Amino acid sequence: MSASVVQSCCLARLVVALTVLVGGATQPLFAQLTRGFISGTVTDPSGGVIVGARVKITNRATNEEREMATNQVGVYRFAAIEPSAYAVEFSSPGFANKEMGNVRVGPAEEVVLNETLELAGGVVTIEVRERLPLTGFSRATATIEWSLEGESIQGLPIAAANRDPTRLALLAPTVARGPGFTEISANGQRTRQNNFLIDGTDNNDLTVTGASARIIPEAIAEFQVQTSAYSAEYGRNTGAQVSILTRSGSNALHGETWEYYRANWLEPVSLLNKRAGFAKAPRFVQHQVGGSLGGALRKDRTFFFGLLEANRRREAPDARNAQPATIPTPKGYGALTGVPLAPDQTPGSREGSLKALTFLPEVHQTVSRYENLTAQNVNGVPIEMGTIRIPLANPHDLWYGLARLDHRLTESDNLTYRYLSDKRFQPDIAGNRQLGSRFTAASEFFAQNHALSLTHAFSPRLVNEFRFAYSRSNLAFPENDPKSPTVQVLGAFTIGGASNFPQGVVSNLFQWQNVTTFLHGRHSLKFGVDIRRNRLFNLAAFDSKGTWTFISLADFLNNRAFSLRQTVTDASFDSRQTNQYYFFQDDIRVRKNLNLNLGLRYEYSSVPFGFFGAANAEIAAEGVPLPAKADRNNLAQRFGITYSPTPREGWENWLFGDSKTVFRAGFGLGYDVLFYNILTVTASNYPRVVRSEVFQPQTINLFPTLAPRQAGIPAFNPLTPFANVPTDIQNPTTHFWSFAIQRQFGKNYIVEMGYAGNRSYHLLRQGERNPGILTEEQANRVIAGGAIPGLQQRRLNPAWGSRATIESTALGEYHAMFVRFDRKMSKGLLFGANYTWSANFSDNDEPLANTDIVPSSPQVPQDLSNYRKEWSRSVFDRPHRFVIHYSYEIPWFRSQGGIYSVPKHIFSGWRISGFTEWQSGQPFTVQTGVDSGGSGIPIGWRPDYSPKGILQKDPVEKNLRTFKTLITGKGIFATPLTSGGLPLPNSMPRGGNLGRNTFRGPSYLNWNFSLAKKIPVSESLNLQLRADWFNLWNHRNFGNPVAIMSSPAFGTNTTDPGARTMLLGMKVSF
Repeated sequence: MSASVVQSCCLARLVVALTVLVGGATQPLFAQLTRGFISGTVTDPSGGVIVGARVKITNRATNEEREMATNQVGVYRFAAIEPSAYAVEFSSPGFANKEMGNVRVGPAEEVVLNETLELAGGVVTIEVRERLPLTGFSRATATIEWSLEGESIQGLPIAAANRDPTRLALLAPTVARGPGFTEISANGQRTRQNNFLIDGTDNNDLTVTGASARIIPEAIAEFQVQTSAYSAEYGRNTGAQVSILTRSGSNALHGETWEYYRANWLEPVSLLNKRAGFAKAPRFVQHQVGGSLGGALRKDRTFFFGLLEANRRREAPDARNAQPATIPTPKGYGALTGVPLAPDQTPGSREGSLKALTFLPEVHQTVSRYENLTAQNVNGVPIEMGTIRIPLANPHDLWYGLARLDHRLTESDNLTYRYLSDKRFQPDIAGNRQLGSRFTAASEFFAQNHALSLTHAFSPRLVNEFRFAYSRSNLAFPENDPKSPTVQVLGAFTIGGASNFPQGVVSNLFQWQNVTTFLHGRHSLKFGVDIRRNRLFNLAAFDSKGTWTFISLADFLNNRAFSLRQTVTDASFDSRQTNQYYFFQDDIRVRKNLNLNLGLRYEYSSVPFGFFGAANAEIAAEGVPLPAKADRNNLAQRFGITYSPTPREGWENWLFGDSKTVFRAGFGLGYDVLFYNILTVTASNYPRVVRSEVFQPQTINLFPTLAPRQAGIPAFNPLTPFANVPTDIQNPTTHFWSFAIQRQFGKNYIVEMGYAGNRSYHLLRQGERNPGILTEEQANRVIAGGAIPGLQQRRLNPAWGSRATIESTALGEYHAMFVRFDRKMSKGLLFGANYTWSANFSDNDEPLANTDIVPSSPQVPQDLSNYRKEWSRSVFDRPHRFVIHYSYEIPWFRSQGGIYSVPKHIFSGWRISGFTEWQSGQPFTVQTGVDSGGSGIPIGWRPDYSPKGILQKDPVEKNLRTFKTLITGKGIFATPLTSGGLPLPNSMPRGGNLGRNTFRGPSYLNWNFSLAKKIPVSESLNLQLRADWFNLWNHRNFGNPVAIMSSPAFGTNTTDPGARTMLLGMKVSF
């Protein structure tokens, strides 16, 4: 048995022993990541604690009751209660009873009710509007969080295409839109570093991170996002903890059916379609039709909820889906047959090339215009070429389903089962889209998530929860042409499917969670374990069909391929991984207005295949890292403190109120995961993956016949390139802290001001251990037109090839001040706003080629020997962000006339809702676009900065949406140039003096707005009509401009700025 297995077994035994010690027994129960708490201290009028006071809570939806007595210090705490509305009763002999009728508890929220019982007397009813705590007003924890209830979630216009509720996280302070505007960056962390939970179970994509299965608003009871989590229960990721709680049934039967409708006639023409010559939006229609039903199978005992939605879109070709290519025009195609044979070319060889182009007349029929017309000389014959952009339709069929069953086994045991499904089919969305749908690939995705939980209360003070979850996802990309080889004519077009297909992922996750909670005096002790077993099969048969590369159209017609690459063994793998998370939490009620939160968490993950490090000692001796070892020291401390002053009079009462202000501070340590996309990169190393590659002269006159594949594994060649992780790679680590003040005003308002900061270590970046070295003398020789040794001769070790790394050496730092204002739903009005002022720094932002990030902030440093030169504003830096959200039920004619009153039917029941967000633009880096420093890596190199140079900003917006500057020496960017006026490779040994991310693109502004009318059909049946507008004012939110000096589009903006979309909805509910 290996040492790692022995260590894991010993740790597991320790966990079991501690669980028995704390809980008395390990019954299967439900994880508290979704459950809430009600706690407090009961006192008499003199301030003395009342021992043995009876506290009873009743779930208003299910009538489930729980009761306990205060302990020897007057403290009570109900743990692991379902998020819902509760009635709370306090009583004790000799004191008047007190009742609260509507205490709202959210997921993982602790509601503190400190009560003073008056002597003698009868029952005293406390009005809800006077004493109920507000959601988001936290006197028990320092965690910075934001939440929203199901009805409010459904009322907000989230997103038109799939109504993805995870975007609600953007309404929280210290959360911003990341690059590309579709993902979230929380507390300054990368967009890859968020943790997505559904009912407390894992819902993360193992490969690229992000949420796995989608869920729709009608399926949600509560939504919560934590940006600084000080409970040791939370971990796995260092960004946002995005938690969704699904709906359940209640004693009342309730149901809904709905349709949301989109069509081209509701929307303006997008900018990209205008550029493509469309006078109106291309035809499309989308229907989102669904229904739900919930209720009781047995009153007060068994409850059910079910939901199903079909989301179908049909559309005409759209220019936004086009992929450019440069092909022979009809005139040029007609001239191909007149091109004479090249020397030594046979007629059969030419026939093979021409035959591969016989589909072009069909392509010509779909092309509306040819751009950038040029004539390419092929053996003395001019061939007219033009750039095309063939619009493609991207229809889809999406299905979402949810089923949930809750059953009370006994007064002490509750059982829950939940099933979630997400099935998607999207044709022509991937693969080679240059030539229409001929060589495209579809996307097929099916995700299922099962969760079974059992909750058992041994006593009011001892509660145990257990959950088992199983989730599976299957992602495939079936190609329209899965057999033809890939033929790449560089700078022109590609025939056949993409060379990186076929590919796909099948993921299975088994999860076991157990949490035990014990109330002892002033201490609420909690111990938990979360074990996950990941099984992932990754299909990566790159170049399996054969990949031909031709330098030019002339080489293609003359059948002179530069190379032919074929896979002998591919990079597919079938991996296993175990994640182990353990935590201990002690929430201490020092006084009724002072709380301490102390936590300790340990995280351990095995390393599948050692991330495919060196397969043997011979390879390791040639600069290839040995297999990676597991990071075993991930111990995370958590600390929080809250204090709520209780002045009864004087200026202190005016300023702070009696328990109306809370001071909150915390410090924590967290770790992030090493995601599986790293494994897909390192899986291509020798000897695991072998590709047969032949070059000229063997490839001359060979096309389209594939060469015989190489048999067996060739001898190791140290010049073979490798991409690995270091043996001692570590999990990204973040120290985070915050201080905030919350103040409740009146009965409905909360204002919070605070500071949040963090420092991150061991972040992932891309490196190179054997780069090319360029001396000043060599660079001067290149500038003078001379020759220098080739890249291999200039490598740090010329006997080795490239030794690329994905390493955990990057740093990050974040500081933010924020202010938040919230008004809870009352009298039909819900309102919230927050502003975040922040600074986000890093020396790298992404280890892989994420197309939303690396054009602005490259994954490779400029100077591989000096990472300090990379320290700058992060690509996730958004110094200013402001958000408001609202929902208002207009009170017109609520009580006017009878049920048949015409004005009441017309003017009552209206509601407006929406949210508005504005944030600073995204930083970007100007790059030369060539290997200026001679390292062998043509990305990341920056020019010199010339402060006296000329830079013209966008003439309309007066910002850097676009810009103009000369690269010939008169602009603000300077680099040696070729005779053709382009940046010169091998000319700047250490790169330029321009910093990383020194410029900032245009800001982002978005208005989403909804108008709805509720029409009562009967006492229990309602009809709702609504219209949602997304990007209401049709504001063009451009991404960053092209910042590559070698690009002909340098300084222009080629991004899709989006356009207004509209959704019409109808819902019947009872």
